[in-house]
Amino acid sequence: MPGPDQFPDVFRLDKVIPSDPALLDGAVEEITAGLRHTAHWHDAEDIGLVVGEALANAIIHGNHCDPEKTVQVFVTVNEHGDLVVSVKDTGSGFNPGRLPDPTAPENLLASHGRGIFLIRQLMDEVDFKFDHGTELRMQRKKK
Repeated sequence: MPGPDQFPDVFRLDKVIPSDPALLDGAVEEITAGLRHTAHWHDAEDIGLVVGEALANAIIHGNHCDPEKTVQVFVTVNEHGDLVVSVKDTGSGFNPGRLPDPTAPENLLASHGRGIFLIRQLMDEVDFKFDHGTELRMQRKKK
């Protein structure tokens, strides 16, 4: 996946958020508002949903809602309309291959466990990097 500095930006946001769930909606709104102002992404709410899921996972599961810990979010749209999102926490990580399948009959009524599944459905590429926390990198090409 290309790095964030490999192409010129139309929209760029690099933000550090304390791990307080009360700050989640404001961060997602700031990102979706920025995306709405580009000529490239007309489904900014879908992207906001993905970013919200990634941020919620980082704040709640990665950093355990510890406001002393932070989550870094990086969003960029290049001149071609390609989107890259990175969300990084300072938690201990997890094994994405061991997540339960939310489409399995025994999980259909569960009140949680769909975030990573949803992210994978809406984004073109999803990668995890585990180094002093978990970094979730997502990319979506302009179609």
